Amino acid sequence: MAKKAKPVLPKSAESADKQIKQLLPENTDQYIRDSVIPGLVLRLTPANKRFWHLRYQSKIGLKKTVGRKYTMGSFDEGMTVKRARRLAEELRVRIRQGFDPIEDRKRKAEERKMEQERVLAEARSLITLNEVAENYALKLANPVSGHKDGGAGVMALLDNHLLGRFGSMPIKNFRREHMFEAVDVALARGHNRTANAILSNTKSLFRFAVKREYIEFSPIDVLNKRDAGGPDPIRDRVLCATDFKQDELHELFLLLPDAGLTINNQIAIHLLLGTACRIGELMQARWHDVDFEKRCWIIQAENSKNGDPLRVYLSDYTLSWLEKLYELSGHTEFLFPSRSKAGHMLPNSVSKHISDRQKGPDGKQLQKRTPHHSALILPGGHWTIHDLRRTASTLMQMLGISPHIIDECQNHRTGGVVRRRYQHGSYYESMKLAWSMLGHELATLQGPSPGAQLLSQIEVEPTV
Repeated sequence: MAKKAKPVLPKSAESADKQIKQLLPENTDQYIRDSVIPGLVLRLTPANKRFWHLRYQSKIGLKKTVGRKYTMGSFDEGMTVKRARRLAEELRVRIRQGFDPIEDRKRKAEERKMEQERVLAEARSLITLNEVAENYALKLANPVSGHKDGGAGVMALLDNHLLGRFGSMPIKNFRREHMFEAVDVALARGHNRTANAILSNTKSLFRFAVKREYIEFSPIDVLNKRDAGGPDPIRDRVLCATDFKQDELHELFLLLPDAGLTINNQIAIHLLLGTACRIGELMQARWHDVDFEKRCWIIQAENSKNGDPLRVYLSDYTLSWLEKLYELSGHTEFLFPSRSKAGHMLPNSVSKHISDRQKGPDGKQLQKRTPHHSALILPGGHWTIHDLRRTASTLMQMLGISPHIIDECQNHRTGGVVRRRYQHGSYYESMKLAWSMLGHELATLQGPSPGAQLLSQIEVEPTV
């Protein structure tokens, strides 16, 4: 049987074009060599696509050569036989001079890639602080890995002290001098803790920018608190008696009824002392979390700072104040409903009321705020809502309660990761005793119950 001759393109370019157009695809690629240019072949694919290739030998080292196939273009896209032969001949001349079209194509592709990366890097380097902050806010708002408040606190701080001044600046142009400019404004007002917060949160923003490759490095990573507001002082203000100070709680209990506070706010202070909880946990508490019969209040995981739920025992002291509060807000969802009753009071609402009553006669008086500017001033100086939590903890300590039980009562995570992973019980009986002892001590310091007097008062300020 005679061997089938391999197809060859005719010498006439026009005839070759006609022949190529008449070719029919088969199940495999067909290769038709050119009769004019050595190494030039046409490939017809099963999909009826026609491509030009140039086969050639390329040197590797001094003696070794390797056969290669370079794709020149597509017949279907306008590369006729005449154009293909002209290009193939030009390439053959250059190949004899040491040129390798495949390597050249690779080199050009790499150059294009590098140029694209350079352009992209340049574009990313022009991204502004505002644009980076928008992406950073999305990270903070992540329900799994973000902040509990969705990043609202951090973004408010950055908006007020950084982005308002430098938000339109390309992040690559931000320097340490700009950081100091933002920090110095807070320092000039005596707000050292705010200055530290500005620095730490801006550093976090820039570390995010480095990870996302908006910038190669952070110019402010070398800064620390000593370059801003200095190390944060450890606040140790307590209102109870210790080995080195006199008790102020009894005086506070005497001042509260005449301080111009709403009944709700006064009860909140007593509950904070009686439970040692955080103000946010108390403000977000719902009545269905309180069980008067079992004498407990469940702080839900979503309301606690560390995400751990806590069962709080209601001592006689705490229970009596909760019962008084129930008469006022038991018909609503929250223990401390907002003015509209649609939500709860904001934690900073109580804090503002307390602070406003310690400004003194010489302090700055704000419009539409309380005239009782000195009603809650105590001998030991200015005190805050969180100091009540510290006071309750210290009272427990002075009553002989062991530190780890106090930590449990305050929902502090103690021990290492291994302990938290394998030990899921509680010291509730010991914690009940601790809360009972705390409540008894508070009741003793308070003296006769002022409950009847409280309930007869007229609210002088609306609940907000």
